[in-house]
Amino acid sequence: MSHDDLSVAPARPPTSGSAAPEQLFVVERRLPKVSAQQLALLQSALSGAAVRFGARGDGIRYLCSIFVARQDRLISLFTAENAETVRAVNEAALIPFGSIEAAVELPGCG
Repeated sequence: MSHDDLSVAPARPPTSGSAAPEQLFVVERRLPKVSAQQLALLQSALSGAAVRFGARGDGIRYLCSIFVARQDRLISLFTAENAETVRAVNEAALIPFGSIEAAVELPGCG
């Protein structure tokens, strides 16, 4: 089965009052020579920005981030109604990113 055969389904059930189902998004960034303290600050900035946008009704949640040390990559997961909101949150956190992609959560994850 190719990735084109996968239909995009909501990553989580929609929040009450939400007009559109939430979709999972993956944000990738390269962070060479980043320290554990800097990663903690980055995570706090992402979480804070998502909370601010969510509080004003933008339908976004920051889920978590994974740092792949050998590749200097930080992969952050969000649920949101659209990619534009994910982009706005990441820009508000002032952390450069390489890509934002819609993703599909497979059963048994989490």
